[in-house]
Amino acid sequence: MQRIPNQFFPALLSILSLISCQDESKTNPDTKITAPAGPDTIRMAPAPVGEGISYSVTEGVVNWLGKRSVGNLHTGTIKVQNGDLLVSRGQPISGTIHLDMTSVSVNNLKDPGAKSDLESHLKDSDFFDVKRHPAGIFKIDEVLPSNLPEFNWVVSGELTLKGKTNRVNIPVKMTISDKEIRAQSANFVINRTQWGINFQSGILGTVKDKIIEDIVPLSLTLSAKRKPEQGQ
Repeated sequence: MQRIPNQFFPALLSILSLISCQDESKTNPDTKITAPAGPDTIRMAPAPVGEGISYSVTEGVVNWLGKRSVGNLHTGTIKVQNGDLLVSRGQPISGTIHLDMTSVSVNNLKDPGAKSDLESHLKDSDFFDVKRHPAGIFKIDEVLPSNLPEFNWVVSGELTLKGKTNRVNIPVKMTISDKEIRAQSANFVINRTQWGINFQSGILGTVKDKIIEDIVPLSLTLSAKRKPEQGQ
């Protein structure tokens, strides 16, 4: 099982610090980008063994932020469709989360026509190509505990979008009870070009004032209910 690389947190800190210094006057007032601290806050602990408790994901949403190098930015959401989480001795150990890519929406445009046009563009082949790839999948294969109050777990796994799969590490504040799980991630980032989303990327030699940033800040919230035991 692949461990989270030591350079992950310093790199994340640098990226998020750069983003936070950009023009915030055009952002959604609810958008807040923060960076977790360094790797010394992570406690490397083996996953517990024994039978786990299964939970069904009942609702959730991914918040995204996209920005041009010169110009406006946009914020929006993608709905979590469903999923399963497995917990053993109070620690999440694995799971699968399905994303409804056809639900991608833009939140910060008031004009209905402009909102509809941008949402349609995000769904076509320049971006998520939802006709061919209507679902995204995040398969969790490792969860490490953290000492930070901002998030108590780092969830690691493989994110599949547009038919391409790459590893992602997500800092998460998660509460687990006998009946439910509630989780809210810290802001984390992905490079969209790793999933073949290259429209107006700098890697294609796009003119500077037309470039859309490759780095996309995301955050995730979800809730899950415990599955009934067999025979109940």
